[in-house]
Amino acid sequence: MSVSNKIRGIRHSALALGVVLGLMSVGTYAEDAPAAPAAQPAMPTLSPEQMELMKDFQQTRQEIGALEQKLQGIEAEAYKKNPKLGKQRDGLRDSIKNAMSDKNFDAQAEYDELKALVTKIQGMKENDPERAKDIQKFREGQQAFEQRQAKAFQDPKIQKQSEKLRNDVRAAMIKVDPKAKDMFADLDAKEKHMRDLQEKAMKMHGSEQMAPAPSK
Repeated sequence: MSVSNKIRGIRHSALALGVVLGLMSVGTYAEDAPAAPAAQPAMPTLSPEQMELMKDFQQTRQEIGALEQKLQGIEAEAYKKNPKLGKQRDGLRDSIKNAMSDKNFDAQAEYDELKALVTKIQGMKENDPERAKDIQKFREGQQAFEQRQAKAFQDPKIQKQSEKLRNDVRAAMIKVDPKAKDMFADLDAKEKHMRDLQEKAMKMHGSEQMAPAPSK
C-alpha cells in the first residue's frame, strides 16, 4: 500500500518493508491518471534561499531514488533466497487488509476496482468527456483508501509486525550484499535530510505569512 509521502514516512522508507505493500500500491497510479487540465496559477518569485532549498530538495530526491533502485535488486535476491520472508510479508499484507476492511469496505476489492479504473482511464482519449469524471472518481477512491491505510498503520500490532519484517529484510539484504549496510545508512541520512528540508520550507513559508505588508 505504498500510496503517498505520508505513508512513506509511516513505514520508514520503501525498502524498509521490502515492498511489503506492493500488493496495493494504489498511489503510484495517481501519475498515470492525471487531473483534468486546469488554468495554472502564476508561479511566485522565489528568493535565492528558496531556490537553493528547492534545488537541494530535488537533488536529494533523485539520490534517494537512485539508492532505492539499487537496493531493490538486492531486496529481490534476498526474498528469493529466503522464502520465509515472503510468508512474513504476506502475513503483514493480510493484517493490513483486515485492519482496513469492515462490513462496508473490502480493501482488496477496492484496490482491484481502483486498478481497473486506472486501466480504463489510460485507454480513454484526452477529449473524452467521461475521462475527467473517472479521474475524479479515482482520486476520491484513492483518498479513502489512503485514509484507511494510514489508520491501519496506527495499530501497534501492525507496527510491530512491519518493524520486524523491516529488520529481517535488511539483515537478509546485507547478507546478500554487504554493501547494502552502507547504502541503508546513506538512505536513512538522505531521508532525514529531506525531512529537514521540508521543515525548513514550512518555517520559511510561515515567516512569509507573518511578515507585515510593505507600506505604500
